[in-house]
Amino acid sequence: MADLTDPHDRFFKAVFSREEIAEDFLRHHLPAEIAALLVPGKLEISKDSFIDPELKNHYSDLLYNVRLTTGQPVQIYLLFEHKSHLEPLIALDLLRYMVSIWGQAVKSGQHRPLPNIIPIVFYHGRRPWRISTDFASLFDTPPALGDHLPNFRYVLTDLSALSDEELRGGVLLKAALLVMKYIFSDELPERITDILSLLKDLPRQQSGLDYLHTVLRYLSRGGNKLNNAQLTHAVQQTFERGEAIMSTIADEWIREGEKKGLLEGISYGISQGEMTLLKRQLTRRFGTLPSWAEAKLNQAGQLQLEAWADRILDAVTLESVFEE
Repeated sequence: MADLTDPHDRFFKAVFSREEIAEDFLRHHLPAEIAALLVPGKLEISKDSFIDPELKNHYSDLLYNVRLTTGQPVQIYLLFEHKSHLEPLIALDLLRYMVSIWGQAVKSGQHRPLPNIIPIVFYHGRRPWRISTDFASLFDTPPALGDHLPNFRYVLTDLSALSDEELRGGVLLKAALLVMKYIFSDELPERITDILSLLKDLPRQQSGLDYLHTVLRYLSRGGNKLNNAQLTHAVQQTFERGEAIMSTIADEWIREGEKKGLLEGISYGISQGEMTLLKRQLTRRFGTLPSWAEAKLNQAGQLQLEAWADRILDAVTLESVFEE
């Protein structure tokens, strides 16, 4: 399983572990001829994860069990590529994971036929995906050897290559896809109100409010393109209970911080040895730290560090964190 302290992994898991959203995604973003074969309402999420421990900080994954209109079962393996750089050998990683899935099927007594697997790569990095989706592209193969090498093609969902209109699906899915598309973009502050407006009816039910909390949490922690003041303003502009929503979320984060001793870098009772966590959170919120901020941090005492850590959640500017 991927390291879910990463905000991108956590958001991916939270969104696509909802069976109704996963089915909505597959129905709208698989090739049409494949999507037409899926029986609606038959998707189940497997608890298995096939990520190599050495790659757990690079990928997150989900495995779905679905059924085809032909009556055959099929498994859909969704691999989340969340780093800004591209992985040229991702097809090889997929093959390893597919073999692991087939191996587990054999161990459980299923020999023939082996389960059909549809591999999907979900990517939302800063650069467009420029890697072939064919496993055979990893080889320079003379035609005579072609029949003696494995080959498959994975389905690619590259959010950087899709227009907003191409991000199809219900409001829960579309909002999540838009957030992930723009999380690294300078356009996020100007688009955030429109994205949240898709979810304006969610707070009327608890499950909807929980989903909204998940989205807002990711917006605040997934990148540094949106500060807390901009997010708060967008929430208050979009939702009738905007102030109450933000207050509830802030309280929730504080409780988590007290429980774990850490709120993604906002530490309570932070020690000098944990200063790197404070620097990490400041960098996420405000970008690369200038030399004057580095100097202040390096010369600070324990009480100053604690005060600055407490201010990060509400600070509008980097300067306001360090106000005397």
